[in-house]
Amino acid sequence: MRPLLCRFALALFSLLLMGCQVTSLSSSYVSTLSLNTLYDYQLSDAKQQPLTPIQAAVQLASFDVVMVGELHGHQGIHRFQADLFAALLQQPHPWALAMEQFSRDHQAEVNRYLAGELGEEQFIKQANAWPSYKSDYRALFMLAKEAKAPVIAANAPLNIVRCIGKFGPEYLQRLPAKERSWVAKQLTLDSDAYKARFMANRHHGQAPSEAQFAAQTSWDDTMAESINDYLARHPSQSVMLTLGRFHIKEGLGTVQRLQARNPALKIALIYPVTADEIETEPQAQSWMLKVAALPPARLTGEPLPTFSLGEPEC
Repeated sequence: MRPLLCRFALALFSLLLMGCQVTSLSSSYVSTLSLNTLYDYQLSDAKQQPLTPIQAAVQLASFDVVMVGELHGHQGIHRFQADLFAALLQQPHPWALAMEQFSRDHQAEVNRYLAGELGEEQFIKQANAWPSYKSDYRALFMLAKEAKAPVIAANAPLNIVRCIGKFGPEYLQRLPAKERSWVAKQLTLDSDAYKARFMANRHHGQAPSEAQFAAQTSWDDTMAESINDYLARHPSQSVMLTLGRFHIKEGLGTVQRLQARNPALKIALIYPVTADEIETEPQAQSWMLKVAALPPARLTGEPLPTFSLGEPEC
């Protein structure tokens, strides 16, 4: 073989070998990534197979809705949400972002910011963004903005939810038509598994009331209705929803309410667990997002926090 041809063949062999090594390293990285910081995460599918966000996006491309649960304020989960949505935006068909963190009454402000008609400070103020917007959701929101992807302000307004919690679902009958439209048309008040799990929780030793459950499900039903209505208007799109993990635990809550409205929808759930919860938080029918354990909120003997949202103006 001529020297030049030999060198070319050797170079080609080296490139092929390098490609094999990169593939192997990538696979190894996914399966053995350690959770050294609060920014790290490990994703695995329902078969406990490790995946990168890019690999996950390929598998999720055929789903209508992907619900990504979160522990509010956990940096690793918020990093994953942005990584996954960036990968989903590379898929052939369009994706929209739905967020628990914005309520229906501020959809116009969300749209104005996406259109470049508001600066960030005015957007945060006018859209009543969560206090942690800059640290937790800015990167995710900016992905949608740069890609010109729709953002659905999916939730019910907090002030209305709090009044439901005080007076029960009957409070909705008092509202003017415009304000009533900010909450789902129908609330799921049946004694289902979700209600049983919610009522089993105790706050300061007290069981929740029926009115408090109505407030809870007003969030779930409103988010479910928001997504269902959006997909009815845009059947060629898919939606990724960010929300607290309680709303999707065991496939209940928002998941149930969306399936009841449209059983044909194909829904994927990604449920986060911290490294110290793996054995106590089994999640059937869910993908698992493993993240580092959070520091203890309180040490033994330290008092519980005392705070109040005050009386709602109803």
